[in-house]
Amino acid sequence: MSDQSGHHEVQDDLYAQDAVASDGDDRITAFWQAARGHVGFGKLDGIVGAVPLDVVPPPSFSYGEGAEADDAVRDILAGTRTTTSAPTADFGGGDLPRVGDLAIVLDGSGEPRALVRTTEVAPGADEVAETYELVYPTDGATPPVD
Repeated sequence: MSDQSGHHEVQDDLYAQDAVASDGDDRITAFWQAARGHVGFGKLDGIVGAVPLDVVPPPSFSYGEGAEADDAVRDILAGTRTTTSAPTADFGGGDLPRVGDLAIVLDGSGEPRALVRTTEVAPGADEVAETYELVYPTDGATPPVD
């Protein structure tokens, strides 16, 4: 696509690929519908609108691309990866993760594979460390919430 001056606009390759699930994607919505009972959101809550998080899926991301993202998801699902960190500058002075935040982790092909919840945040001068727990999928049935 080009503008009137003939310059070409560059699209974000990550989200330009149809294979990668994005926050408005049906794959994310379906994953959230299956996972939300594990955080206490039931079917009735979405109908009566108890809180917006009932219906709107949490943000999604991947740890890198391809094999790197697949390895991270495998470790998260096995329970051997429970922490991450990012440079403090990446947060632009605000919007740090908070305890209780939810996120959907994508694999290397862009499919939603895990729902994680932040359990601890340790902001530092150079980096922000975050500890999380796997919420879904887990062994056993979805807890009853309705």
